[in-house]
Amino acid sequence: MSHSRIRSTVSDLIAKQSVNDADVDYLKDLIGGGPLTPVEAGDLIRLERHGGQTGRGWAAFFVETMAGYFLRSRAPHGHLIEADIEWLAFRLGLDSTGPTPLSRALLKVLREEASVKPPSLERRIAALEGPPPDWQKIADAFADLRPPFVLGSVASEIVHLASARASRVIAQRAGRQA
Repeated sequence: MSHSRIRSTVSDLIAKQSVNDADVDYLKDLIGGGPLTPVEAGDLIRLERHGGQTGRGWAAFFVETMAGYFLRSRAPHGHLIEADIEWLAFRLGLDSTGPTPLSRALLKVLREEASVKPPSLERRIAALEGPPPDWQKIADAFADLRPPFVLGSVASEIVHLASARASRVIAQRAGRQA
């Protein structure tokens, strides 16, 4: 079983849905300036994804600690490999639930500070900044959603507005192409 000095504290903070500056200081004390284990790195990502409201100190702590884990706690220092980026993508939920603002910040810091980086890092960052939405796909998805909705009234309104927006964008594009 892998060791985590912070697992129970992370679980408590997720339950509390709040990470204030005192909590960040406590996490720093628990880690003690030593290198993170892979389990602890995963715990910090779990807190980033599910921790709720965060204080000012959380962003810097998370990005610096995670960048340190990847760039300074393993040999050779500053080298990222493909497996690092895929592990991060999976843990950060980049392909499922989508990035948080700190996910973007972490990937950009890794790009700036790594001496060796795999091509997938740049592709992941580009995907986060990504192209505009494909409005045709959105319109097609909403085309099958017709009343009666099983959704609540707010959700139904959101579906209606998104469908209308997609239809307007498609019509505008068709007008430009004609």
